Amino acid sequence: MKTPATIEWVRAFNNQAIKDGLPHLGALCVFMFATAARIGESSRLRWGNVDLPRRIARLDLFKPTPWSREAHLPPELVMALANLPSNRKPDELVFDYAGRGSVRGAWSNVCKRAGIERLTLHCCRHGFATSMLHMGFDVKTVADMGGWKDATTVLRTYAHAVKDKTVSDALFDTRVTHEAHGESLTDYKRREKSE
Repeated sequence: MKTPATIEWVRAFNNQAIKDGLPHLGALCVFMFATAARIGESSRLRWGNVDLPRRIARLDLFKPTPWSREAHLPPELVMALANLPSNRKPDELVFDYAGRGSVRGAWSNVCKRAGIERLTLHCCRHGFATSMLHMGFDVKTVADMGGWKDATTVLRTYAHAVKDKTVSDALFDTRVTHEAHGESLTDYKRREKSE
């Protein structure tokens, strides 16, 4: 089982990549974690498929059958993309990498210099699913947002993600739940409704 990337790992990787003069590699990492994009989808992404003001990107996958999906770009990712040196021509590759092979060496070096575990490119996709499930999002939402065609794939692959037996405390909105999550379930729902 691959170790899923965490937001802390992604930020450490991105910060080191920027220090190393590799902003495209750092942004690629943030992109794959934030959108659950595969390396094939990410390396083929062109500026013509990115709409920063609307915070979306169209991703194309060609195997096993061709299909496309629209991915939401969180603000931290929009900032990483907006800061990339580029003339933003519609046919220009966003990340300047041709694929997995052209990324591997630089990826490993950034991990080493950052002093973080060397995770694979695909660990960012695993991190997306695992993080979303840990935050309590349902499997169908995770599948839709991450580009899995079938929620059962997410369930089968990532059902291990929530093994904390104390999660049932949330049913009672207890002090333990409040301390673990920084706010009670009731407060969270109130905040969610007001946004």
